[in-house]
Amino acid sequence: MIFKNINIAREHLVKSILMHHKAAEQGDVKIGNKEMMKTIEITNYIDENYGLEEMKNLLDHENPNVQVWTAKSLLSIYEEIAIRVLEEIVSRDIPFTSFSASVILSEWKGEPLKF
Repeated sequence: MIFKNINIAREHLVKSILMHHKAAEQGDVKIGNKEMMKTIEITNYIDENYGLEEMKNLLDHENPNVQVWTAKSLLSIYEEIAIRVLEEIVSRDIPFTSFSASVILSEWKGEPLKF
């Protein structure tokens, strides 16, 4: 997988995140797993070729699933900002998405999950 520039890589990343979420909502495990692997691959590509910092603008993306993936990816670089994004999404109580954000926060902080 090769992209001409970071903008194209980010576009493909967003598309893959959104397709993964849609597949998860519909219970399509096959497509969901395929898109998750693609999301991981694109994230690794961005990291290796441009640096994860180039994903920071996706923290402000209109879709909370994109924000969650980006925050998770950037926790080690922009911890304070990423935690703030994840906490805001948890507080919005968005099905699936808020739970994912809470799991990421719990793992990052080394705390047990709160139900």
